[in-house]
Amino acid sequence: MIGKKKGHSFLQSIGFTVLASALFVFANAESASAHGYIESPKSRALLCAERVNTDCGGVIYEPQSLEAPKGFPGASIPDGQIASAGGVFPQLDAQSSNRWSKVNMNSGYQTFGWHLTAMHSTAKWHYYITKPNWNPNQPLTRNQFELVPFYEKFDGGARPGQKVSHQLTVPERSGYHVILGVWDVADTANAFYQVIDAQFSGGSNPTPNPDPGSPEQPPAYPAWTSTATYVGGDYVTHNGQVYRAKWWTRGETPGRADVWELIR
Repeated sequence: MIGKKKGHSFLQSIGFTVLASALFVFANAESASAHGYIESPKSRALLCAERVNTDCGGVIYEPQSLEAPKGFPGASIPDGQIASAGGVFPQLDAQSSNRWSKVNMNSGYQTFGWHLTAMHSTAKWHYYITKPNWNPNQPLTRNQFELVPFYEKFDGGARPGQKVSHQLTVPERSGYHVILGVWDVADTANAFYQVIDAQFSGGSNPTPNPDPGSPEQPPAYPAWTSTATYVGGDYVTHNGQVYRAKWWTRGETPGRADVWELIR
């Protein structure tokens, strides 16, 4: 009888261990699936997955997995590793005027679309473009980009659907430029990074006439509050001016503390 009880306890122990392991794997699989990529216009990573770009490394299997700490353009990912989200897939950081296939683009009004493999609570979406005089044969660094986003949308922790689209105005450019799109997750310390290799022909898409009955749009950046926590790269308005946080801060007033950089 004692032997049977011991055997039963042993089997119970194995059962609990297997169940716990399965739950752990499932939880981690859910977390790992919470990724996304820009599908329109097609990002560098997606063109790798579609085998249009070559010699891309492992990103061909998971273009949605370019995840790194959030806070760009603060010290979130190293210069020279912006395209690879800090070296996740280092082949993506190769940079020259003819290394990557390009998507045709006009300046002006555009719709950009993300495909999310799982939906994360979202802090914000933000987009950057290389400067008019950038050097396409040098690594992608912050100095190559305009560091004020040309589009930014705050979602306040809302959970998006599988498809997310943004109507935005791309700055005027000609020739080859790189656009960086960033999806900041609200309930983790991370973000997802995607670059687009765009070839501008010099054309421009006009902005559609706004609906005269539509409500006035909210400010581009939230007002600073003393109780909120900000990380490097966050933008706020205060006393009619726009500031960007250089690093983590709470309760330090823009215009008085060194942590805030005046943008305009």
